[in-house]
This record gives sequence, C-alpha cells and structure tokens, in this order.
Amino acid sequence: MESLNTHSEVLANLLKPRMHEVGCEVGVHTGDTTIELLKKLSNIKIYHAVDPWESYEKYDGSKYRKPGNKKFKTWSAALEAFNERTKEYKKKITVHRMTSVEAVKGFGNESLDWVFIDANHEYPYIKENLELWVPKVKVGGFVSGHDYGNKWAGIKKAVDELVPKNKLHIEPFYIWWYIK
Repeated sequence: MESLNTHSEVLANLLKPRMHEVGCEVGVHTGDTTIELLKKLSNIKIYHAVDPWESYEKYDGSKYRKPGNKKFKTWSAALEAFNERTKEYKKKITVHRMTSVEAVKGFGNESLDWVFIDANHEYPYIKENLELWVPKVKVGGFVSGHDYGNKWAGIKKAVDELVPKNKLHIEPFYIWWYIK
C-alpha cells in the first residue's frame, strides 16, 4: 500500500476513484495541494484555484508569517510561488484572484465534481464557504477540506454543524470529506 505523507496525498488518493474532472480548491496559498492533485490526477480537465492573495476584512494571514517560513513572507511572494510552481499546468488551471465569496458567484449550481476548502480557518468564514460552495458540487460529488480538529475549532464547529454526521469522514492529516 502506498505511504501517504501529506494532506495533499491523502486528498489525491480519495479523489482518484471518483469523478474529478472539474474541481475547485478554495484557498490555494503557494499551491502545495494544487501541484499534488494535478500530478496524481492526470484526467483533471479544469482546476479552479480560488485565493485573493491579499489581506481582507480582519484577515492578514499573520498566523502563517513566522520567522524562518521561507514559503510565505508576503501575499505577493505566495502568489509568485504559486504561479512558478504551477506553470506546467497553466492550461488546466483557472485562477480566481478574489475572495471565495466573490468567486462563487461565477459558478453554477452542481457545476463541480469536487471542492476542497482550505481558506480562512475562522468559524464564520468556513461556515460561509460551506454554505456557498456545497451547492456548486454535483449530487454524488466530493466535498472536502483541511484542518478538521481541536486545533482549528472554527473548522470543526462549522463542519459538525453543516455536514450530516452519518456522511462525515475524517482522514489522516486532518482531512474531512463527504459525498454530497
């Protein structure tokens, strides 16, 4: 059995047996998940990447700007890293440089095979993302996110409130998912 070492590898493994031609990652940062999914899931046709790559309403990303964190010192550095790392997949990626609330307006209901939510981890934002993005996933589609657990209480609370208990699955590396 393949050893899975990151949340992105777990997600790719979960998506592989499912329909995944058109999907959306909400909160892409420097593209770790983007790269992993596009490498492992070659039949992805359209990969929507949603991230404002800038501070907004009470969120500046300072939790992630720590001394020694070379991946992310500024939002523009994160965007530059994303663009550089994903350049070989540019034909498949549609970048939506805006908040998730702005981006979701451009998607029809049931237009996605899957969504992966890893954006702002505060409760009101994750709740809003779930309420807005779940309708965009087809019936039978894959809804998922990252950082489910006590460390990220806002995510856990929103997921527990909005995802039916009998459908919720928790995987290593704090991945949560369910089939719509």
